[in-house]
Amino acid sequence: MAERSLEEKVLAIWKTWRARAFYRMVRLVILAVGRAYLRTQVVGVERLKSKGAFIIAPVHRSNLDGPLVNSRCPRIVRSLAKREMFPGGMGTWISAMLGSFPVHRGVGDRRSLTAAIDLLKRGEPLLVFPEGTRQTGNQVGEIFGGAAFLAARTGVPVLPVGIAGTEEAMPPKAKSLKRVPVSIVVGEPLHIPDGGTRRLSASERNEFTAKLRVSMQAAMDEAVELTTARRSRTLGGRMRGHERG
Repeated sequence: MAERSLEEKVLAIWKTWRARAFYRMVRLVILAVGRAYLRTQVVGVERLKSKGAFIIAPVHRSNLDGPLVNSRCPRIVRSLAKREMFPGGMGTWISAMLGSFPVHRGVGDRRSLTAAIDLLKRGEPLLVFPEGTRQTGNQVGEIFGGAAFLAARTGVPVLPVGIAGTEEAMPPKAKSLKRVPVSIVVGEPLHIPDGGTRRLSASERNEFTAKLRVSMQAAMDEAVELTTARRSRTLGGRMRGHERG
């Protein structure tokens, strides 16, 4: 009997009741930490509560990004994650139970894309980082066309998401979580031309990807502005408190 592929193993793990229970437990913990410790504020959160399938396309500045966004969706959200997150054994079990699905970054991974399409066609939300890996700063650079490809194949909307504060709260290689305010902005959904009823040309997918990048940048700018204003109010309150003291 042929050995099962990593994708098949992950899907098998996800079908267990333990995986679903573990996901919900972790989501509650992340939701509590996000609200109480990071004081996470979300604009457009109602868009994460939509029915049916949709693609969540956030900027990527920290390992906190996916969990914080997913925790605000009342449904289970699957996430495309780099294959290095599935090292085998317990590591693969944990990643699978968190809703992650393996994908090769920067290359055409037909097996993973097919699985992602199947998930969307079943009506499940899916999180995809268009930037691929973590970036730095407030500017959204070039993004991959995976979200456009999946939207074109399934006709589902794409939600651009901007996030500010997570890069400072948990930068790469950080061993502890810094308490800074986090702001998340969920932008207006983007719809693929003709609702996915026809196969799009490469130029049309590229045009949609460019539009997504602009929308992600707009959401990022709004998130940064919101976080800056929140920090200013906090600093002003502290200064007034010292003056009264």
